[in-house]
Amino acid sequence: MKVLQLLKSLFKGKQQKVEHVIYECSIHDDVEILGHVFHGLHDIAEHVEMSLYRDYSRGRAKSVTPRKVCEVHVGEQWEPYPTFDSSDSGYESRSYSNYMFRKHPIRQNDMRRLSELPSSINVCKVTEDTPVDMRPIVYYKGDGNVMLVAI
Repeated sequence: MKVLQLLKSLFKGKQQKVEHVIYECSIHDDVEILGHVFHGLHDIAEHVEMSLYRDYSRGRAKSVTPRKVCEVHVGEQWEPYPTFDSSDSGYESRSYSNYMFRKHPIRQNDMRRLSELPSSINVCKVTEDTPVDMRPIVYYKGDGNVMLVAI
């Protein structure tokens, strides 16, 4: 929330429209997205209503029952960390995750478009080239205390 307030103050009174705002924040920070305040990454994850493992070409996105419901709808595309042997796969629970946000319920088409977005290293869909209609979007690399937010 503090970061968003700082960004708003930087652009207050400027005539030029800002197309991309990408910033890092703690996974514990409050983040305002589409008018709703999410209390960190855990809260975002509890609002997921459709989840997609890897890419859309491998199957359909799966609808899930969100633990929390609000006026903002959340979809997640995730990919597990790579594993190299059976002992890795038994203990590895991290994943790369991209979260999309909508004012309408998440649809299969939304998830397909998310999966088709180009990504950088570790399946990160938050780039300068992320289309305006696919933002806001949040990326978490599966470990650490930082998430990327594009609004």
